[in-house]
Amino acid sequence: MQTGKSTVKSIFDGTRIFNIPIYQRAYSWRESNLNDYLTDIINQQPNRPYFYGTFLFHNNGERGDFKIIDIVDGQQRLTTFLLFMSELLKTLNEKKSDKISKRTERIFIKDDDVFKLELSNEDNSFLHDYIFSDKQLGKEKIATPSQRLLLEAKNFFKTKLGDFSLELLEKIYTTITEADVLLYVVDEISEATQIFALLNDRGRPLTDLEAIKSFLMYNIGLTSKNPNQLIGNIQENFSKIYRLIEKHNLVEEDILRYHTVAFEHTSKTNSKAYIKDKISKLVNKHELEKAKESIMSYCLRLKETFEVYVEIQENIENINGLEEFFMIGKVAPFYPLLINAKKKYPNRFEELISYLNKFVFRATLMRLRSSGESYINTRLRNKEDAIGIVDEFTKYNWWNINNRVKASLDYKNYYDWLSKNTVRYVLFTYENELREEKGYPKLTIKEYFKTTPNGARFLNIEHITAKKTKGITFDDDFKENYVNNIGNLVIDYIVPNIRKGNKDTDVKMQEYKQAPLISQNMIDEANCDWSNIEEVKCFINKREQVIKEFIMRTFEIE
Repeated sequence: MQTGKSTVKSIFDGTRIFNIPIYQRAYSWRESNLNDYLTDIINQQPNRPYFYGTFLFHNNGERGDFKIIDIVDGQQRLTTFLLFMSELLKTLNEKKSDKISKRTERIFIKDDDVFKLELSNEDNSFLHDYIFSDKQLGKEKIATPSQRLLLEAKNFFKTKLGDFSLELLEKIYTTITEADVLLYVVDEISEATQIFALLNDRGRPLTDLEAIKSFLMYNIGLTSKNPNQLIGNIQENFSKIYRLIEKHNLVEEDILRYHTVAFEHTSKTNSKAYIKDKISKLVNKHELEKAKESIMSYCLRLKETFEVYVEIQENIENINGLEEFFMIGKVAPFYPLLINAKKKYPNRFEELISYLNKFVFRATLMRLRSSGESYINTRLRNKEDAIGIVDEFTKYNWWNINNRVKASLDYKNYYDWLSKNTVRYVLFTYENELREEKGYPKLTIKEYFKTTPNGARFLNIEHITAKKTKGITFDDDFKENYVNNIGNLVIDYIVPNIRKGNKDTDVKMQEYKQAPLISQNMIDEANCDWSNIEEVKCFINKREQVIKEFIMRTFEIE
């Protein structure tokens, strides 16, 4: 196989195994990509050549009778081709086509026990067993998002092709196997990286992370006389990044931005533009050793940032207060600070979380638009210790925050004034304080974020005396100052919440007696005539005061 123009059927000559290296992204095509792919092939005019795309291959030795070909560029398109071809051959065989034979499958899919496509990640056996070999699959066996996408692609092609006539299927087979391709074939990986940096594949556009990887690998070839080992180190770092993205379903663009703010000391917000500009300037000034060091240190720092982000997101070290921070919300603006502190000052991380919990809760309670992230990020860019700034926001009463929080506490319409998450968090933490006092296990963060199959929160907010309850008439004062008062709100599971609905409060009390939530059980203990509006007001006022005192005590509001 040589560089130049070729055809699809020529590159699959039966002697090659195509390997997707570990440093490549896992399979990521979705139904919209697959639909475009199939439509493109079907609509191809028979009297015009079909151009399938550009591929960059690296000859990577031999295994037995087969040559190993690493796919450096075009891996998504080539994987999709073989997923498509596997289902196309099965369908043609079912319809007794004379276009194919057993040898056809040996060329494209599997020759005895040897599959013609292999993945260097954990999806390899899944691809061979459940995609190409049609073994029965239970949902519990899908271990990664890419495995799910591989299965969805298989089912997509199986369904679509099954509806086509034999004539159309044979036309599709001819179109795809005789399609033109443009090949770049190299023996050295350093040469491959230089070519890759100049190519635009016909598949999905490169993400910023992929473009950064390509750029760094290309430039290490320009700055080193013996770049292969360094390129291998870059590939290893990015392979770890891709595995983290795959395993934890990370949004890579966000983490790139967090990293740039946290560690690169630049005002630029575009990570790709920043690193390209930095390295290109060094290379253009012939400061090759400095450029090489910058490339390698950037790769290591970036990999470490993804690792630290996962440690924080998953709370791997069970950091005290971190779960509460996630439940309060507004986490994203603080990720650069969190990542920076976790990496540079691990012994002060819990201290930072305690400051953040107090500050962010105050900010949400008073509906503060800014969380101070701009000021914090400026201090990070200036290489300052930014941990103490969050404590300063509260301690030195920035934006008159303490007085404004107290004013917010006195607001009567919690349900409409605050975000539902803030109200839920207050009631949730109050429930856990009660459980701790009575020796019951606390509710967990999983219960807090748990959702029903239709996406509704499993833990809901219930009005003790509902807005339109039967058996009591609300006066204007009650509607304005009591219905949505925090004293009239309690956390509840969604199923019993629906069941209680707008029943009389006395009827609801029977539900509260049986509730697994302490805060609901305590409502039943109140000596209140629920048909007497003045007694109900008295109950709500007392409960409001108890919860406000809990808030002030928990978040040290003075």
